[in-house]
Order: sequence, then structure tokens, then C-alpha cells
Amino acid sequence: MSAEKAAAGKKTGILWAVSLVATALITLLATVYFQNASIMSGGTPASQKLALLADMRMNLAQSSEKEKSAVLSASDEESASFAEQSKSAANEVSRDLKKLETRIVKSDSEKEKELVAKFGKSWAELQQIDAGLFESAMQHTNAKALDLSSTIGSDLMHKIDDNLAKLTAKVTPDARKTQMEKIAGDARIAVRNIALFQSRHIDTAADADKKKLEASMMAEQAKVSAALKKLDAMTGKKSRVFIREASTDFGEFMRVNAEIVRLSTLNTNKSTVALSLGDKRKAEAECDRALEALQKLAAAKP
Repeated sequence: MSAEKAAAGKKTGILWAVSLVATALITLLATVYFQNASIMSGGTPASQKLALLADMRMNLAQSSEKEKSAVLSASDEESASFAEQSKSAANEVSRDLKKLETRIVKSDSEKEKELVAKFGKSWAELQQIDAGLFESAMQHTNAKALDLSSTIGSDLMHKIDDNLAKLTAKVTPDARKTQMEKIAGDARIAVRNIALFQSRHIDTAADADKKKLEASMMAEQAKVSAALKKLDAMTGKKSRVFIREASTDFGEFMRVNAEIVRLSTLNTNKSTVALSLGDKRKAEAECDRALEALQKLAAAKP
């Protein structure tokens, strides 16, 4: 397993671990949800504030849980569905924040006002991160590039193989056949090298490394083109259809390669995971710490 794949697997494992923790938190907070509903309609101001803060923490955790599911989903449709669920929970937080701000205006506690302002700042940052995160999560460009390489790209490679085999099958004399088979073999190897570089390009995160792999692809492309040109010059009329088919298939193979490189360069699968594990988690932690501190202040009041 490559270092890139191992790192990607580790990041995915971390996301799942974080997801399990978030699920546990949601379950814990949900146990007081129905109690909160009755408190909000008839409890004391302090108990109403505590219920509001508990709801905010629950919806914050719920939004985070669905966000991670959107990042980990394998299809655009699943990512879009989880993203909408995450946004719905986030909207509940924003709604409750307005209620909280209205209550805090009447408070004589400067600490509460400070914490609400701190939460509002972190929450705005978190929503901005989510906007970019969901956009990239629903693109799956690395996965699409890999699928393109392993399906259409692979089929074209085998078609090139078949036409080159047919081209050299009935060549005479033996010396000419051996020479043409050697040239055809070099072309096959170069095509496979391009396919190998595609996989590495998709796995690689750094732009500089991707550019190096693209240069290697172009070098192998030049080898294939030179080999096909030599074979074309050596081919008789009866077998010319095979070299033309091989050349056409190789041209299509390189067009597919260009699309693979484009998708891989967007690199949304890797960048989304990095964003989810990095800035998103930091902003989310700041939000939850502010809400927890507000809960403690509210609980301490008679």
C-alpha cells in the first residue's frame, strides 16, 4: 500500500472515530430533547435558557455528524442528501442563536454576552467552512478519475493490445515479425506506464508531484506515438486497418487521460477530508466550548 493510500485510510479512520463520538453526544443530548420542549413552553427563564443551549449543542453535533457522512459518502447523491441534513440541523442552530441573543441582551452578565459573541464569531466561521466543504464533497473528483481509469481507460488499453496482436500475427518473414513485435511490445509497455501514472496521480496530493507525473505521461505518450508511426510504415495494405484502429484507440486513450488528470488535479476527495479534519473541527470545538460555558453559567444561577 502506498504512503498516500495509507494516509488516506488513516484520515478516513479518524473521521469514523470522530463520527462515533459525535453520535454518542447526539444520543446523550437527545435524551433531554423532549424535556426541553416542555421547559421552553413553561419553565423559568434560567431553565428555558438551559434548554435552548442544550438544543443548540444537540443540533451542532447533529450537523457535524451529517457533514462527516457527506464527506465519507461514495456517491454524489448520498453526499448531497447528507449535506442537506447537515444544513437543516445548522439552520436550527442559527435560529436558536437569534433567540439566545435576544435573551442575552436583557442579561446583566458581561461574561454571557462575551461568550455569545464568541460563539457567533466561531459559528459564522464554521458556516463559511461548510459552504466550501459541501461543494467539494459532492464532486468526488478523485473517485471519478479512478473509475474512468479502471473502466474506459482499461478497455481502450486492451483494444490497443488486441489490434497490435492482430497486426503482427501474420507478418513474414520471421525477422520482420520479430522486429515489429518488439516495437509493438514497447508501445504496450508505454501505455501501461501511462495507466500506472494515472493511479499515482490520483493518489498524490501535492501539485508539484502531480506535475512530475504528467511530464512522465507525456514522455510515455511520445514513445507510443513513435512506435505506432514505425509500425504504420512497416505495415502492408491487408493489415493497415489494425494499425489505424490502434492509433485511433490510443488517441481516445489520451483524451481520457486528459480528463483523468483534470479530475485528479481538482483533488476534491483529499482536500475535503483535510478540511473536515482541520479547520472545521477547530471551529466546531470553539462553538461547543462556548455553549458549554454558557450552560455552566446558566446552571449556576438560582
